[in-house]
Amino acid sequence: MWALELLRILVRKRRFIIVNTLIVTLLAVVISLILPRTYRAKATILPPESESPLAGLAGLSAGHIAMAVTNFALPLMATPSDLYASMLESETILKAVVDSLDLKSVYRSKTDWDAVPELKENIKVRVEQDGIIEIEVDAKDRRLSANIANLLVSTLDRFNRRVQNQKGREFSGFLERRLAETDSSLSQAQKTLREFQESHRAISLDLQSQAMIKNLAEQKALLTSAEIEMEILKKTLYPDHPELLRKQMEVREYRNKLKSVENGASNQADSTLSALDIPLSQIPNLSLQFAVLTRNAKIQELTYELLSQQLEMARLQEHRDTPTIMVLDAARPPELPVKPKKKMIVIAAFMLSGVFSCLIVVGRERIEAQRSDRATAFAQLSQIVGELKKKPLG
Repeated sequence: MWALELLRILVRKRRFIIVNTLIVTLLAVVISLILPRTYRAKATILPPESESPLAGLAGLSAGHIAMAVTNFALPLMATPSDLYASMLESETILKAVVDSLDLKSVYRSKTDWDAVPELKENIKVRVEQDGIIEIEVDAKDRRLSANIANLLVSTLDRFNRRVQNQKGREFSGFLERRLAETDSSLSQAQKTLREFQESHRAISLDLQSQAMIKNLAEQKALLTSAEIEMEILKKTLYPDHPELLRKQMEVREYRNKLKSVENGASNQADSTLSALDIPLSQIPNLSLQFAVLTRNAKIQELTYELLSQQLEMARLQEHRDTPTIMVLDAARPPELPVKPKKKMIVIAAFMLSGVFSCLIVVGRERIEAQRSDRATAFAQLSQIVGELKKKPLG
């Protein structure tokens, strides 16, 4: 019953409902046309590389490109893409964009730094699951939104290159100092080795040892042969025979030479060794000293070679100007605005105005009905009071 009454009221007041709905809808259309438009441009960049340009030599791993470029330590669950996303929203990057595009006048800010929070509110940086970074920028001008998005990417790239070059300069300076120290150590090691070789006539201990052992064997064989011949002569000749005396003298000479080969002569003038011969008793100790000195010189030489290679790589890194950001999709001026949503505004205004118009009509009918009921009740009450006054006792 009440539904039929409600329908009757709406049909009777349909003119008011239709006119009010049309007026509000037209106002919504006008407002949607007047509201400033907001355009959104989007740029996407690939995930940073995981290896540093100096990973093999300098041991830097930005690991990541971010760590390679900035030398930052990433949290356990963070990725280089997360670091790039944070860098894009940093004041350093945003301030550079504000200065480049004069966004102070666009946002009507008092200072450039006041425009930085405004810019930050109009950008959105999101890291996808595959590591791709998406940058969305809202602006009142379609070209400005694309310019801001692209400039954010290029500014981050310039910042990375500058940090790379700075790290290269710092690493080059360290390597130059370390290389100078190694050069001095190498010169000292080579000098010590040369002095050892000169003082001990140690040109090549391995070859000299082989030659000495061969010489010792020959001397031992000659001594043995001379001793046998001397024993034979002792049995056949008398003790003062010249041939026996000569053979005894020859045996003594062989023994002296053998002793000189084994232990060295106490007097250099009495030595039977050549200029390159070394006593066999000294060879083990000399070999150990020679090995230590050679090892020290070799270590310094290899260190010098490695540092030289690293220094060249660091100098290349210092002057390197290759892009650090790989752009997947550059931002382009959007064709349609994202705000205001005209259709949604008009549809919402139409529906809400119709609903509120119906509520107003029903409300007014209820109020008028209540007023009519009160007037009827008051008239009846007045009639009753009048009859009581005329006939109080009936």
